[in-house]
Amino acid sequence: MKKLEIIIRPEKVSVMKAILSEARASGANFVSVQGYGSEQSEQYLYHGEQQYEQIYSKTKVEVVVPDEKVEPIIEMVTRRISTGKIGDGKIFIYNVEDTVKVRTGERGLSSL
Repeated sequence: MKKLEIIIRPEKVSVMKAILSEARASGANFVSVQGYGSEQSEQYLYHGEQQYEQIYSKTKVEVVVPDEKVEPIIEMVTRRISTGKIGDGKIFIYNVEDTVKVRTGERGLSSL
């Protein structure tokens, strides 16, 4: 099993939900986050001084899937989420040792 942390633009949430549905992912978390990367800073005036916005709003999607679903999800995300501009996001991939469904105690893939 793998955990994917997918950082995307907030306006791409509905596309991401469709991708996960098509991939038959059993569930996901969508979290509003802020961060910075290589995006250009936006300039604005504050009390007459030039300021730069360096923190950007993004959405972090967390999903745990069987190994065989990882590459299809990555392919769909890079094809359908990308705008071709800096700030489109990143995908982080982690190994998951085990999962447990709290309600039933089921473990492993059946707990997803």
